[in-house]
Amino acid sequence: MFRIIEKQNTYQIVSYLTAALYFYLFVMLLFFPGSFLNDIGIKTTESAEFLARRAAMLMLGFAVLAFFGRKTSFSPARQVMALAISVNMAGFALMGLFEFWRGFANMGILTAVTIESILAVCYFLFWLTAKRAEFPENIPSGKKV
Repeated sequence: MFRIIEKQNTYQIVSYLTAALYFYLFVMLLFFPGSFLNDIGIKTTESAEFLARRAAMLMLGFAVLAFFGRKTSFSPARQVMALAISVNMAGFALMGLFEFWRGFANMGILTAVTIESILAVCYFLFWLTAKRAEFPENIPSGKKV
């Protein structure tokens, strides 16, 4: 499993897909907030649309981070990017599940939660693999990363 995650190509592909997802969210939240909100069962109000448009700017920032950071080789900067995106996606997934559980969001949120969870795990593994490579003495002898 870690062999796949170690490859630079894997990081680039996942980052490119993540950037595309963030950019899609940016477009939807900025230009079509009502449609986006309705898809996940949230009543469209002026306040909700206002917050959606503001959240669009966060999505644009993360899209830029993922897209332009996709070719970054193993480095402290890549570690920070991987951890930040992992935490962001995990937070989205957990909040989506919580809002679904309390009945605020409908089943439409579960597709988003699934994608967010997969990306959170991928970026966590990118971070963890590099972290393990920093401290090879923590890996039991005979085991490959």
